Amino acid sequence: MAGRLSIGVRERVLEFLARHGEKGYAVLRAAVEATLSSSGSRGVRLGDFSYKEVVAKLRTYGLDYNPANLLAQLEKSYAIIETTYKSSGQHWWRFIDIDAVIEALEEYERGRVVNESVMVEEGEWGGQEPTIDDPQVEVIRAQIAALDLDNLVRMLRMLSSKPRLTPQDRKLFARIAFNELELVATVLEKARSYPDVFEEEIKMLENVLRLASLVARKLMAGRSVGVREATSRTSVRSIVNHGAMT
Repeated sequence: MAGRLSIGVRERVLEFLARHGEKGYAVLRAAVEATLSSSGSRGVRLGDFSYKEVVAKLRTYGLDYNPANLLAQLEKSYAIIETTYKSSGQHWWRFIDIDAVIEALEEYERGRVVNESVMVEEGEWGGQEPTIDDPQVEVIRAQIAALDLDNLVRMLRMLSSKPRLTPQDRKLFARIAFNELELVATVLEKARSYPDVFEEEIKMLENVLRLASLVARKLMAGRSVGVREATSRTSVRSIVNHGAMT
């Protein structure tokens, strides 16, 4: 933390975005938009933005996840925001320098990110290659990116919400189960070795397996019902046939 404070807010924001990618960007953007949209509004505000406002903004982006961990890192690890009020039902923060945050967000949107002390711009290294401190971390990061977890969650959530699965749904789930889930489980086991680096990704990987389990249980329950119905029909038919014979 002391080392980070030696650089400016803009650089700290870029470092945060380099580490946390699109999720970090979405949370920070939501906080900024909540701050700017409230400018001049009436009513008591206990800071620039609140936890509830960030969650509401994320939902307008079509995102439904808990930003608490990233907000805590923005405050404790990067000193980009600071708490102005906290109670059992509310948490408010203010930006240390919102202009620097906006500048960094705009820079990120143009394709510029910082990987620790190295600037990367539009796919070209700024004069030197980045240092790879732990090759295994980079391998896991690449594997997580290749899995397209957002799309997997979307498909599994759709399947789990259906009261009855169609034959096409079953084929889709079979493809996911045989082609994707084993990879998800393998990458999850690796990511759990680095909980501080992949905290949010671990939650997403676990969510994929949790949703897949719900769909699998639904399929198995439907199969059990079908077997019971077939057995019941057979039993009734046997009784009727027996009665006819007597």
